Amino acid sequence: MNKKLLYGNKSTRYPLIGLSEEGKLILGKYNYQEAMNEGIKSAVKFEPYIIVNGNKQIKNSNSGGLHPRMAIGQKQDGTFIFVAIDGRQPGYSIGTNLLELQSIFERYGAYNAANLDGGSSATMYYDGKVVNKTSTPMGERYLPNAFIIEK
Repeated sequence: MNKKLLYGNKSTRYPLIGLSEEGKLILGKYNYQEAMNEGIKSAVKFEPYIIVNGNKQIKNSNSGGLHPRMAIGQKQDGTFIFVAIDGRQPGYSIGTNLLELQSIFERYGAYNAANLDGGSSATMYYDGKVVNKTSTPMGERYLPNAFIIEK
């Protein structure tokens, strides 16, 4: 975060979902120095990647099973796309697999997209309120990080 390594070690290559100083979404496996050389300012370690530089990564319709999902994408013009899909709630939502998630990003023109943590971590706030129905009766989880968009 802010070019400081908060977890892990500097020589290990991790699958990163990163943001550059210019606000570009960068996906790839990097060690600390490689991430700095790529211009990554902040990143989280998570995968799988859904679309990388316009190339679809998910080929199997069973990929990932049906689950609540939280994902991030970006169009070539810099517009971010956030997707929150509820799940594990029979009669309301069963969730989605990774191929369906990829189709959503394709529909909105994502050039890069990646799956984030799902389950009860799949929580989206807007204007100070949770706007989706989390998969646990207790509501959203406390999380160590988040993507925050400001006007």
